[in-house]
Amino acid sequence: MESLDYQAWTLDLARGRAEHPSGFSLEVEGDLRNPSGVAPANYPQGLSFADQARLLRSGMEALAAAANGSDAGSPKRSTVVNSRARRAEESARQFAEQRKDRPARPKLSLKKRD
Repeated sequence: MESLDYQAWTLDLARGRAEHPSGFSLEVEGDLRNPSGVAPANYPQGLSFADQARLLRSGMEALAAAANGSDAGSPKRSTVVNSRARRAEESARQFAEQRKDRPARPKLSLKKRD
């Protein structure tokens, strides 16, 4: 089999999809930089397992790099692809914010005290 160019990718950030000229494609679910799921498809015939892993890894790196580059110079925005994950991220961010009007609560620790 001929050598593959692991850097040649066609990216669709809105859908969380990367396509390689060999026919291989992958689609991520959740955040493009830290996905909750990855669906690879159409590995080229005769490709070794190591080269399959390398192809998958280079596709994931291309998506993450493009997601980082799309944020440059713009306000911080989510790279989460599907709407349910986006709502969960917004809800988590809302509860993570430390509001000043919220009463202080005692902290529970399972560590033994000396």
